[in-house]
Amino acid sequence: MEMLHDEEQWKYDALADMVQTSDDAIVLADPSGVVVLANKAAGEVVGVPPEAMPGHTVEDFGRESMHAFQKIAVAAVVDNNIEITVRDAKLSHTNGTSTTVDLTLSPTRTDQGPFVAIGMREPNDKYRQTKLFRGLLEAAPDGMVIVNRDGVIVLVNAQVERLFGYERAELVGESVEILVPDRFSGMHMAFRSGYVSEPRTRPMGLAGDLHARRKDGSEFPVEVTLSPLETDEGLLVSAAVRDISERRRMQEENDRVKDEFFATVSHELRTPLTSMIGYGELMTDLEELSPQGQRFLSVIVRSAERELRLVDDLLTLVAIEESGLAIRSAEIDLERVVREAVEAARPRAEEARLSLSMETPGTAVPMYGDRDRLGQAMDNVLSNAIKFTPTDGRVRVVLRTGATSAEIDVVDTGIGIGDEDPDALFERLFRSQTAVAQQTPGAGLGLTIALAIVEAHAGTIEVVESGTGGTTFRMTFPLRPTGSASS
Repeated sequence: MEMLHDEEQWKYDALADMVQTSDDAIVLADPSGVVVLANKAAGEVVGVPPEAMPGHTVEDFGRESMHAFQKIAVAAVVDNNIEITVRDAKLSHTNGTSTTVDLTLSPTRTDQGPFVAIGMREPNDKYRQTKLFRGLLEAAPDGMVIVNRDGVIVLVNAQVERLFGYERAELVGESVEILVPDRFSGMHMAFRSGYVSEPRTRPMGLAGDLHARRKDGSEFPVEVTLSPLETDEGLLVSAAVRDISERRRMQEENDRVKDEFFATVSHELRTPLTSMIGYGELMTDLEELSPQGQRFLSVIVRSAERELRLVDDLLTLVAIEESGLAIRSAEIDLERVVREAVEAARPRAEEARLSLSMETPGTAVPMYGDRDRLGQAMDNVLSNAIKFTPTDGRVRVVLRTGATSAEIDVVDTGIGIGDEDPDALFERLFRSQTAVAQQTPGAGLGLTIALAIVEAHAGTIEVVESGTGGTTFRMTFPLRPTGSASS
């Protein structure tokens, strides 16, 4: 169609021949919009024989909502000698359907006066892709900043205007560092140079340490995801910017509430439970208590001890998640830790009518670690074995030593773990299907805490045998001092 838009005056007959022989769909209209000539391709677009189109106006082939624009557009092309392109125009077909085309309206001077040549083509794929891309960009929930390889902003969406307080025109053409706090701009430029040399999708600021700068100079925490875009014009980088101020505020509020809750748990539950246990132990020495009273009192004390362990487990778990497990390392005797844990568990085993035995080398097993924490890990694993072993079953603790390590096996004849994933047993709040079905008491915290304690001592804990014959938990510890065991 550009050939028809020429400063030279056409012979009308030559123009008509060109229109008729063109493979493109072309309609020739006078300044008032009346069709004077159409070729075969144009007739196929609208479903009208080309010889029947002259005498109709251009509005006859467009949708009603386009009529006023079509008439004005034809007049504007003639009056201003300009070419107009209308993207994704809808033309009516005689079969009742509509066709989407790109229309090009070109002014054409002839020896019989001015005309408008209207070319109809399939929509330009690149234009449609660009339009789709811009539509997706505007629909994105995050601020989208597109920069070239030099860090110059070439495109932003409405969310960027809302987040940063700039108008688009103020950002396009500027360096992206306009959105970065001054103290980070030098580092950001260095990072940007490294990124374009090896572009890849990359999230940033997940730790909450990334900030952006608004037009008024204020800063706010963000997460940014960078993605490379290869285009005909070269590399572009898309940055999805998400304001995490509200998330940070909610996290801080959540932390505050959590701290208050566990302080309350510690004081309101732990303190009275400790008192109950203490007074209960004193009452066991009273001669006035009947044998039945002694049994009732022992039930009260054991229940209080069980609840105190649950409270301690909750507080330990919070400590692990907040700042890691505190380990107070010293030279200890692992054999003594195991022996004390077994003796502490014996009343529970007797109450459940289980056989509890222990096998040790019979001599001290020196290692570097936290005696109280290791005892807690042993208590948790032993409690788990006792809890899941039926009446008249057996629980056996075996301590073995090697040249550089010690192994503790807690072996039971319980229900086993069935089809459960052994690693899942150590997940926080995990409850096996069997435990749920049999309504076995427990909060799913003991093995999680045992795992944390063992790993804090550079050790491992695993299920080495399971099935209908029971389960074996094995804890392995290095016997020589390691940096991993320090607090």
